[in-house]
Amino acid sequence: MKTTFFVIFLTISAYFGYAQEVLTIEDCRRMAVENSPLQARKGYAEQTSTLQNESLQRNNLPRIGANAQASWQSDVFKLPVDNPAFAAPDIPKDQYKITLDVSQRLWDGGYDNLTAQQHVLNSALSAAQTDVDVFGLRETVTDLFFSILLLQESEQIILSGQKTLEQRLKQSEAQVEQGVALRTSADQVRIQIRQNEQQLASNRIDQQTLKQVLGAWIGKPDGFFTLQTTNAPAVLVEAPAVRPEYALLDVQKKLIDLQNDALGLRLQPRVEAFAQGGLGRPNPLNFFETDFQPFAMLGVRAAWTPVDWGNSKRQQQVLSLQALSLDTQRAALDQRMAASNLKDRGNAAKASALLQQDDAIIALQEDIVLRADAQVQNGVMTTTDYLAQVNLLTQARLTRKTHEIQALQAIEMYKARNGQ
Repeated sequence: MKTTFFVIFLTISAYFGYAQEVLTIEDCRRMAVENSPLQARKGYAEQTSTLQNESLQRNNLPRIGANAQASWQSDVFKLPVDNPAFAAPDIPKDQYKITLDVSQRLWDGGYDNLTAQQHVLNSALSAAQTDVDVFGLRETVTDLFFSILLLQESEQIILSGQKTLEQRLKQSEAQVEQGVALRTSADQVRIQIRQNEQQLASNRIDQQTLKQVLGAWIGKPDGFFTLQTTNAPAVLVEAPAVRPEYALLDVQKKLIDLQNDALGLRLQPRVEAFAQGGLGRPNPLNFFETDFQPFAMLGVRAAWTPVDWGNSKRQQQVLSLQALSLDTQRAALDQRMAASNLKDRGNAAKASALLQQDDAIIALQEDIVLRADAQVQNGVMTTTDYLAQVNLLTQARLTRKTHEIQALQAIEMYKARNGQ
């Protein structure tokens, strides 16, 4: 059992011993955003907009259509009287017509141009929505980053405590050999060292697990990297929030304005030129020609709906309500951001204030451990009491490191939420 545990411990230690890529919180947030599969939606939306606008441009080309018709009717036109001057032709009841129709748009009221703008805005809307969906990864990654960082720092503190215990063990073994101390005192130190080794092994496994989770977000699923903070002191810099939700609301507002403009275009006339040529029996333009005859027609036509019975006005009211709804969403976002920022500022101030007390506690506990070391060597203090003081010092250092990382995390969470 001991051998198995030792092999596992060495394997984990060897894994962490290799040179690994060093990542900062900025690296992780950037990589998480870039690695999101959702980013592909931007490209799809842009391609869709391009194809739609290419189709719109084809509306300026002539439209060509071919038609054929064969019919039989129960009655046909006949002259009501006989004319001795000429014989009236017999119009056949079975009739046939083949035509080629060509039309060219002359004026669409600017509707296609507005539709093209709408396609571009729809692409921008999809991109903005993608940014909103991906933006939440910044907070997720920040939480994971500092959870791992705390484990990394805790590992270093435990290793530092191990050195103290190893020195204490050498002294205890020397005293046992000299006959001035019982074997129990050395064994108590060994037990504490074993417990620390267990804690280290658990810590490293937790690190690796969280790294794999973080790695899944940033595109490094093997978790083979290490994390560090920048050397510059972390400072909470007040700045306006740069969140994608604001950009999304802006695009939605532009779409509403564009739809408002489109309402006016509905009352614009549409004008186009047309030409029709074909072959028919009888000639549809001269039914006295009862054989297959060619025919043609050229002209201009317009379509116009000057009265929509108030539909445009009601639609404008709908769009106005939608714009007010967007303003409400913006106000709610401002409120949520203000509350979150207050929380982050409070957490950073609290953790920073506790650091001063932590330093004082650690200084006092280090002095206690120094005196306890001398006392245990002189037989005035038991090894158990000494180990208790060493554990208190380790705990005080861990508490200080926790407060330090909490202060950094609060500042970085503020940056993550505000797009800094």
